[in-house]
Amino acid sequence: MLKSIVLLDDNSATNFIHETYLRRVNCVERIHTFTMGIKAIEYLKTLEVFPELIFVDINMPTMDAWEFMEIYEEIDMSLKINTRVILLTTSIIPSDKGKMSLYSEIEAMMFKPLNEEAIRNILGRVFQSNTIIILSC
Repeated sequence: MLKSIVLLDDNSATNFIHETYLRRVNCVERIHTFTMGIKAIEYLKTLEVFPELIFVDINMPTMDAWEFMEIYEEIDMSLKINTRVILLTTSIIPSDKGKMSLYSEIEAMMFKPLNEEAIRNILGRVFQSNTIIILSC
């Protein structure tokens, strides 16, 4: 079971849906939701142990995923060594795929909203050592 996941999406309803599915899959102890990138960054900068997974909406009004990643990259790598970032979008634009390759910390880009099956697939792929536990949830 993961200790912590961060959800970052400017749409509160989307965060609620994703949090609901994460709880149904029963794969994480704590879920932290943010609707503003700067608030998520401020939170992350207070941590000594980073969440294992961060979901970031690509298109947000005040700070998009790319601006978030620019600041996120500046955080000490030793703090986020076990953290994976997954970008979420409603439409994959070819330029987003190109931008994604500039950030080694981005694990994948996926369509939203997520569902239970997508969450299990993400966890199984990203955290292979947890696959048996996750799939049994």
